[in-house]
Amino acid sequence: MEPNFQVETAHDQDAYNNMVTAHYMLHEKNSIKSLYALAVVLALCVWWIAAGGNYTSIRALGSGITTLAIVLLLVPYVDRFAARQVCHRLLDRVVKAAKKNKFYGIPTRYRFYDDKLDASDSAGSVETPYSQVTDLVETERYFLVFLKSGQCVLARKTDFTVGEAADFKDFLTRACGRDMRFFEMPKRNGR
Repeated sequence: MEPNFQVETAHDQDAYNNMVTAHYMLHEKNSIKSLYALAVVLALCVWWIAAGGNYTSIRALGSGITTLAIVLLLVPYVDRFAARQVCHRLLDRVVKAAKKNKFYGIPTRYRFYDDKLDASDSAGSVETPYSQVTDLVETERYFLVFLKSGQCVLARKTDFTVGEAADFKDFLTRACGRDMRFFEMPKRNGR
C-alpha cells in the first residue's frame, strides 16, 4: 500500500529546537497568570509596609500602585526569559541524548497512511495508529506530531517525498480528529 504522504528527513539541532519549544508551549506548568497574581500580592505587601498602620495614606497607596505597574510591565519579560532558559536546558539534554543514542542526524522516513503512521530508520520500523496522537503542531518549518508514548514525529516541510506539505495539514487533522495549532518559534540570538 502506498502512503498518502512521506517525509525523509534527519533530525538536527533545528528540528529538536522546534520540538522542545512546541512541547514547552503545549505543557507549560507555570502560566503567566501566576506571575500576574504574584505581582498583585507583591504590590499589596509594598502598600501594607509603606502604610505602616495608616492604610488610607496616599503615599502608601502610590507606592503600592507604582510597584504593581512596574512589576506588571516586567512580567512578560520575566516569563520569556524563564521560558528561554528552560527550553535551552531541555534542548541541550535532548540533543545530548540523541547523540549518545546515535539518533542525531540519522535518516528517518515517516509514512502517513489513511489509518496509521509508520516511522522507520536503520534500527527498524514502528507503526502507530492515529488514535495515539495527543497533539498536532505546525511551525514555520515543521509539522510536529506528539504521541501518547512521549515521542514526537518531526516532519520538515521541505522534506516531503510523497505528497505536498501544503495538503498535509488537512489530511492529518482529518485522520487524527484533532485541530492543529500553529506556534511561532522565538527568534534565537546567534543560536
